Amino acid sequence: METVEMWEHDGEGGRVPAIADGVRLTTERIGCDATIEAGGCPFTNAEPPPGQVTGMLGTYCWYRGKYGNALIRALSGLDMDDFSGDTDDNNFYGTDDEGLYRPPEACRSLADQMESALDERGGTLVYEGEDVTDEAKFAIWYLRWVAEHCDGMDAWF
Repeated sequence: METVEMWEHDGEGGRVPAIADGVRLTTERIGCDATIEAGGCPFTNAEPPPGQVTGMLGTYCWYRGKYGNALIRALSGLDMDDFSGDTDDNNFYGTDDEGLYRPPEACRSLADQMESALDERGGTLVYEGEDVTDEAKFAIWYLRWVAEHCDGMDAWF
């Protein structure tokens, strides 16, 4: 199938998973709902687990990276709301110089790191009395999914 852009988030044609899989043969824009109804959405076809923090910009697959970063901080015993520590490669932003692209191997590595941290906590994550285990497990699943199906992920901020 021909790969075409489905969305233009920032005027530069930000990439989403459905684009990476090349699910359409037309250059006309269609919405997520029509793609899902036609059985062509690789994200919903993968039957994502509970705990999703997605749906930005009119898509089902666009993950909210800031929340993923908050989960990483919580897994490290840090304040989820302290965004000052999101400067190394252990976050949902890119690993390239601009911080815009995270290649598949970096996605897998971060997923492994998060899973290990969750395992060290007995497989659960509670922050300020709220159980966010499903959200952490979804973030781990999502990182592995974009690594396998999307050639990594782009950050848009």
